[in-house]
Formats: sequence, C-alpha cells, structure tokens
Amino acid sequence: MKKNQKDKLKNKEFGRIIAAVDGSKSSKHAAKKAIDLAKDTGIDVIALYVVQEPNEIYPELGTMYPDAMVLIKKEGSLFLDEIKKMGSEIGVNVKTKLVMGHPDQEIIKEAGKNDLIVMGCKGKSALNRILVGSVCEKVMHHSSSPVMIIR
Repeated sequence: MKKNQKDKLKNKEFGRIIAAVDGSKSSKHAAKKAIDLAKDTGIDVIALYVVQEPNEIYPELGTMYPDAMVLIKKEGSLFLDEIKKMGSEIGVNVKTKLVMGHPDQEIIKEAGKNDLIVMGCKGKSALNRILVGSVCEKVMHHSSSPVMIIR
C-alpha cells in the first residue's frame, strides 16, 4: 500500500472494516487482509458471516432436516472464532456477527457509508453464483460503501 493511502486510512477515512466471510478459503484470505489493514490503521474489524435462509436454497432443508440449520450456524460460528483468533494473534480486536438472510443484502445493510467492505471473490456456492450471480458482484454494484475484493 502506498504511503498516502495508509495516511488516508490512518486519518479514519473509514469508520470500520467489514470482513464478509463465508467459510471459504477465499474469504479467509480476505479476512486476513482486512485484519492486516486494521493493524496498520487502527480501524475496527467486524467479521460478518451470513447464513442463507434455507427456503431460498433448499426449501425442504428447514422442514425435513431441522438440525441442518443448527449445524450450518455452528459452522459459521466456528469460522468466525477462527477469524477472531487470527486478529488477536496480531493484536487486532475483531468483533464477530452471524446473521440470517441474503448475503449481499446483509453485507450492504451492515456497512455504513464510511465503512470499507473487504471480501473474497470466490465463495462456497459456485452453483448459486452461476444461477443468480456472485455475492461480491452484487455487493460491488449495490453498496454505497467502498468495496475491496481480494482474489
């Protein structure tokens, strides 16, 4: 990062860094970048994991397999704990948040106008990306917050 970019960030151009994660290797890499950026700038990090509503992906999931949502939420919580630990290892406080809903909408809703959204470009749902477009693409096009995509 160039010196004047770091200076802008240190002057609190951004209120928070929203690290949108989904449990994928790409999102873990993006969270690491968000944490490194927070370390350099002193900006707070919110690690956000959105659990997709089951009726949107697999309508029968919630009724036929009620324990499935419990497992999916647990997976999200474990991943958020891992991100929090990554931050604490280098002295960055990472707050975690797990919500239910449409990932793109929830990410946009969480981020304020002065927040920076950091996210990976390739998540877990390749089939969903083919059918309805990627979450990062939707966030990039519809968010009023700046978005940093990590490949």
